[in-house]
Amino acid sequence: MSRNILWLQWRDIKHPWSGGAEVYMHEICRRLARLGMNVKVVASWFRGLKRAERIDGYYVQRVGSHEDYILHVPQILRLYSEWADIIVEDTSKVPLLTPLFRHQKTPVIAIVHHLNRDIYFQELPLYKAFIAYLLESIMPKLYSLLPDVTLVAVSKSTKEELGRLGANLRRIRIVPNGINEYELNDENLTCKDQKPTIIFFSRIKKYKQPHHMLLAFKKILKQITNAKLIIAGKGTESLFKYLRRLKIDHATEIYGEVDDETKSRLLSRAWVLVQTSRKEGFGITVLEAAIHRTPTICYDVPGLRDAVMHMKTGILVNLNDIDELAKAITLLLRNERLRNSLSRNAYHHAKRFNWDKSARTFIKILEEL
Repeated sequence: MSRNILWLQWRDIKHPWSGGAEVYMHEICRRLARLGMNVKVVASWFRGLKRAERIDGYYVQRVGSHEDYILHVPQILRLYSEWADIIVEDTSKVPLLTPLFRHQKTPVIAIVHHLNRDIYFQELPLYKAFIAYLLESIMPKLYSLLPDVTLVAVSKSTKEELGRLGANLRRIRIVPNGINEYELNDENLTCKDQKPTIIFFSRIKKYKQPHHMLLAFKKILKQITNAKLIIAGKGTESLFKYLRRLKIDHATEIYGEVDDETKSRLLSRAWVLVQTSRKEGFGITVLEAAIHRTPTICYDVPGLRDAVMHMKTGILVNLNDIDELAKAITLLLRNERLRNSLSRNAYHHAKRFNWDKSARTFIKILEEL
């Protein structure tokens, strides 16, 4: 089996903007390194980070910046052309077109968390959004046509969307997100808050639509006056003015970026997790909440519908329907029997997904290549 793996990732796990894609990379890479493989991750540099270091057994090299990272890809591939047995490309920001720039037809695994599509036009300046949209539009079919390229989707929804954009479904494998075994320890679970408590745990981005949660919470407070909302994640400071304007700040706890211990404590306290994103790759936070027996209410969108089984482990509502969202949350806060049923089911469903299992699936792909 191949031993030298070059992994191209826009950000690494220590980058201040790291998210689900970086967690995915970190969990897979450290398991590959544990098996004796030489894994080199080349990511963008950020002020305050080392240019090179070893993390949990794999090597990280940082070049350029997040703005110009893609321009360094041809040089990276030339530098490691004789060394790499397999190239792994993360496409989560913008496709790097690695199969076009590789040398000696080195096999490529392209990981697709979700396709951004119109989200680019929400998050990026117009010219950058247009370039990114174009690259992402041609990527699925182009990668399917090139030899020795395997697409890895993290969910069934992502695989189906790749197919709609022209990818050969026979060239796509699914390797889902997971959780770590130690997180399933019942002794680590804490008691739920006495007051009806909702948690919104997410980076604050436009496509995550945090204002939908706030508008729904204002409606909920009219019926459940002692309800409480916990908001945690990167960028939450941008919500303070909006909370005061809605006059719901008195019933809200705000946290910024938190460590794993605090995240576990917050998810344990909550009665329900709410996700209002327009799209996700899989929705790893749903699993993280589920292992603390916290069910999820979210929009019925790609990625989240892969992580939530409607009325079994959580509730799916129509995209952008804030009234329906508020009604679903109110129902779950009031109906203890339903909430307990979803909580138990969510926990057992989450146990099906773990990083060891995902890594074994990834290793099988390496063996095939």
